[in-house]
Amino acid sequence: TDYAGGVKLLENLAERKKLGMVAACNTHIIALARQKPDFREALQKFDVLLPDGMPLVWSMRQKGADLQDRVYGPYFMQEAMRGLPRPWKHFFFGGTETCLRQLSEACRQIQPDVDIVGTFSPPFRKWTEKDETEFAEIIRNSGADFIWVALGGGRQERWIAKNLPRYQKGVFLAVGDAFELLAGRRAFAPDWMQQAGLTWFYRLLQEPRRLLPRYLKFNSLFVYYSFLERFLGEAGKGLGFSREGKQSVAFLGCRGVPARYSGFETLVEELGARLAERGHGVTVYNRSHFYPHRIREYRGMSIAYLPSIQTKSLETITHTLLAVIHAAVRKFDVVYLCGVGNSVLAGILKLAGSRVIVNVDGDDFRRQKWHPFARWWLKQSEKWATQFSDVVIADNQTVVDRYKRDYGFQTTYLSYGTPERSAQTGGETLKRLGLKPGKYVLYAGRLTPENRPDLLIRAYEKVSVDWPCVIVGGAGYEKEYEATLKKIAKKRILLTGPIYGEGYQELSTHCGIFVLPGIVEATRLVLLDQMGFGNVIVYHDCAATREVIGAAGVPFGPVNAESSLASRLNELIAQPAMREKLKAAAWERARSHYNWEKVTDEYEKILEKL
Repeated sequence: TDYAGGVKLLENLAERKKLGMVAACNTHIIALARQKPDFREALQKFDVLLPDGMPLVWSMRQKGADLQDRVYGPYFMQEAMRGLPRPWKHFFFGGTETCLRQLSEACRQIQPDVDIVGTFSPPFRKWTEKDETEFAEIIRNSGADFIWVALGGGRQERWIAKNLPRYQKGVFLAVGDAFELLAGRRAFAPDWMQQAGLTWFYRLLQEPRRLLPRYLKFNSLFVYYSFLERFLGEAGKGLGFSREGKQSVAFLGCRGVPARYSGFETLVEELGARLAERGHGVTVYNRSHFYPHRIREYRGMSIAYLPSIQTKSLETITHTLLAVIHAAVRKFDVVYLCGVGNSVLAGILKLAGSRVIVNVDGDDFRRQKWHPFARWWLKQSEKWATQFSDVVIADNQTVVDRYKRDYGFQTTYLSYGTPERSAQTGGETLKRLGLKPGKYVLYAGRLTPENRPDLLIRAYEKVSVDWPCVIVGGAGYEKEYEATLKKIAKKRILLTGPIYGEGYQELSTHCGIFVLPGIVEATRLVLLDQMGFGNVIVYHDCAATREVIGAAGVPFGPVNAESSLASRLNELIAQPAMREKLKAAAWERARSHYNWEKVTDEYEKILEKL
């Protein structure tokens, strides 16, 4: 808006005979709001935020805002005095007695018919509850329609937001330096400096000792956030606002949301969306190259995009390092780190004042895909997780027991939920792949050595029934392993590549048997997902998977795993009645044991303690 439009907004607010809040915002205020969650929450309650400085106007124009000029706080107050004479009533709060007297005289020169019903110079000390009560009584008794507040940037906005409930009517305006400038106690910057966006520099020349530290900090922060928005997508805008009494939570270490790749992404999406729904401000840090079509918000969560070094060993840690630096500046209440390999970064977040939760995701150091140094790092990271984080989450009791045995550390056991699934009846994916409902075996997951799709392919040579075996998933950085799979795959094996969304749901809904051939001592979210579909599940026997599925699945191995798997598949394909019983058992166990709402309840208990 322009000055005339701003004055009209004030008049409209006052005509409601209700409360209103208006602030003139410069780069200092915007940077402070991005850095301080409590101030951000206060500013979010304001009815109108006016672009006070040219640097802010330029920044907003870059984002597509149709702004002709700034609405400078002192000039805006001057225009309001001119455009809102009697019967409108004005009250000035802030500044010294001398300043207020000079300001009142200046305003009467601007508009002889202005009705200034009161002024108050609050004491220069920390205010008590008794003080605040007295201030409110003085302002209420004046009958003012507009209460102009000058307490300094940041303080005045907090004061207005905090004390507004003490009043029944009145529009409160945070105007910063307007009192001093309109009273003639300090000179305005020359017009050319104002238009060039150099008002701040003119002020710095007037009070270098007081203003230099503030400008160095907040001008730099504003440039930093603007850089992120301009060059790194929406990282600078990843602001998850919290309702009163709820924490801000950031999720780091996963690829991002919407979930389409692995278990951590599903955890972040399902948990993050529910926390956002319950009033927490949730921000998820996405890896830029995974999400070329960038959205600012998803299921109530704000999304920030940052790059990474795209190699198997460095992708996660480099992206998480950038996210940690950004999150440390943002000062989230709680940061949730996905993956034990990121735990060394928890110390940075702790120094920044955030509480840190680390989800260690099982025995990651045992996975075959890692080279020796990476395995050492992951094993060492377990110790760092116990040293640097506030809470360590383990998704399986076997992991809880191992941390207690190896490190003497009590982790918190929290598993995952199963999303509610509706049957996909479209049939397009089945038709494209030449599949019949209930007449194929399915594997879905990353094509990595520890997931063992090669074991399923080799075992399937010994399966006598002519069902196709559908292998869904991508190899990522495991190109050599993917080439091996293609080489050993026979005629009945369908390597589809990654399939997400409705296609994945359609394949899961109609499969005859789902196979989990890998051994990973952790809770596999794809396992919970398939239980939620009510599928027959054949799994490589290990304690962690056995704990999750109970009697609702069929184990094979671990001795002679290839022959054992083939035998189980032949038996189940030949027994339709047994398959129906197992389907019902899997669905019931998923429904009764793995519920996302209950999981979120437990996480909220942890957040309350933090």
